[in-house]
Amino acid sequence: MKPFIIAFFLTLIFCCSNLFAQQEVKETYVDKVNDFMILYPDDWSLEQGQEGEITLYSPFAEEINNDLNNEEELDSELENTPILEEKIQITPSRWDDGSLEEFVEANFFSVDWSELFSGFTIVKEGKEKINGNEAIWFVSKYNVGESSAISLFYFIKMFNKVISFTSFCKEEDFELDYKIKYLEIIRSTMSYLETERANKNK
Repeated sequence: MKPFIIAFFLTLIFCCSNLFAQQEVKETYVDKVNDFMILYPDDWSLEQGQEGEITLYSPFAEEINNDLNNEEELDSELENTPILEEKIQITPSRWDDGSLEEFVEANFFSVDWSELFSGFTIVKEGKEKINGNEAIWFVSKYNVGESSAISLFYFIKMFNKVISFTSFCKEEDFELDYKIKYLEIIRSTMSYLETERANKNK
């Protein structure tokens, strides 16, 4: 075999081994009451709230928050500046009657978002299937203080529940740091009971 072919195969093997070594380790969050589970990077932190709501924070967001908390002296201008926490909130809701479109109409379009966020605008919207479940999504832009921000809103219908996702991110960080991670978490959403049944039938 010619030397350059050998070198090519050795390079290919080396690159593939690095790729597998760099694959992210995932944690699994399971909510048996609301029958859903998600996967998220193991270096992200998870905070549980009331009625099944959870919030995920990336390590990068934690570092920024820690730096702000460790400041001993903040001038008055900084104290009055709103801080955008880059995170993703996940909320399960009971929805026995009606379609996913009706849920979105009652729980998303009924909110006057411009009162909550300056310059709130929906820039994209669509539908997709996530692990066989119907989903509706929106991408919005708005302002927090002097920062331009982007949020993803996803609504996934699972039996008599709707799992809602809302992400928060500075526009400058969205494409490079957060978009892929947020979508990986959202698109990992599965029914816990269906997953258990499938594993038993293997």
